[in-house]
Amino acid sequence: MINTILVTDDNVLDNAIIRNYLYKERYNIVSALNGREALELLESRNIDLILLDMVMPVMDGYEFMKVFSKTPFYKEIPIIVTSSLDGVENIEKILEYDVFDYIIKPLDHINRLILVNKIKTAVKHRNLISDLNKATKIIDTLSTTKNI
Repeated sequence: MINTILVTDDNVLDNAIIRNYLYKERYNIVSALNGREALELLESRNIDLILLDMVMPVMDGYEFMKVFSKTPFYKEIPIIVTSSLDGVENIEKILEYDVFDYIIKPLDHINRLILVNKIKTAVKHRNLISDLNKATKIIDTLSTTKNI
């Protein structure tokens, strides 16, 4: 199964660099330039992971996460924040949304390698949760059928 990653970043260069690294890792990539575009893609695509910048026009990362966190269907999709916001207040505010991970930009060569590793871990996590939910539904169906 090829996992789909949503790259949400208004910086076209950062967006392209990240997509290039992910294509090499054989992920399916879709991208958005702001949170509103990201939400539209979430409604129309099966997304397995979101890379999210915080500072964007139209709808920033905070506004995106407010909407995202209120939608139960999205709760299984991990978010890795990639942002230049590095102050303690900013990081604490971001972590309140229960993001999977956080990496500070700029994404130099080492940070790109770290990001790819974090992405692999997050995708494995997403796949395990998805498999667990499918197994739980099967067990629930079997136990309901057996009780009839």
